[in-house]
Amino acid sequence: MNLSFSLYRLQTLDTQRQKINKRLAQIEAALNADEEVRLKLQEKTQAEAELAARHHHLEQIEAETREKRLKLELNQVQLFGGKIRNPKELQDLQAESEALNRFIHKLEEMHFEALMEQETAQKALTEAENAHQTAVNQKISENALLAGERGTLTSEMGKLNSQREALIQTLPAEIVSQYDNLLRVKGGKAVASIVDDGCEACGVELSPRDMQAVRSPNALFRCKTCGRILYKG
Repeated sequence: MNLSFSLYRLQTLDTQRQKINKRLAQIEAALNADEEVRLKLQEKTQAEAELAARHHHLEQIEAETREKRLKLELNQVQLFGGKIRNPKELQDLQAESEALNRFIHKLEEMHFEALMEQETAQKALTEAENAHQTAVNQKISENALLAGERGTLTSEMGKLNSQREALIQTLPAEIVSQYDNLLRVKGGKAVASIVDDGCEACGVELSPRDMQAVRSPNALFRCKTCGRILYKG
């Protein structure tokens, strides 16, 4: 296996993927560069936040209701359990029971109102989502050529990803890891070709001995200046 050639092929695929990703980002920015789309997205985001707040409020009411009902159950056990006979204590328990019932009734009313508020917020979010999608669809229609290009590029990206995955399977894991690290720290270019006996990336000239080392099919040679893996076609 010629490691440097395989990594050069991998770099070629990644360079193509980088160009496609950059163009896709430009297309996405162009598709979304519309005041109406931004406004509808903002409204949708606000509606999402409002629904989340209504849902949280409802959960708080439900938790408090469970707590009060449990407290009422304990109160009833004490009140009718027969263990307490002191009239004053029984009177206090009865008063507490009535207060708990009143509060639970109030919580049930609050729960109903909170459910209605949550339903209203959900409806508002659905409307905001639909409005946002409509604005996006209108923008896409206005930019049919861009949308078509995006589809073509997305399809091409899928093919490149498949080719990349197949190529990676033929390489040792440690070599792939080394390549990926270089790709990340070297601005997306881990492998550089030799052009006029020099590193394509940084321009440093290689000695005849280094040129011979670069041609080795079973070892990798890195530029002594920029650290990239070198390849000689």
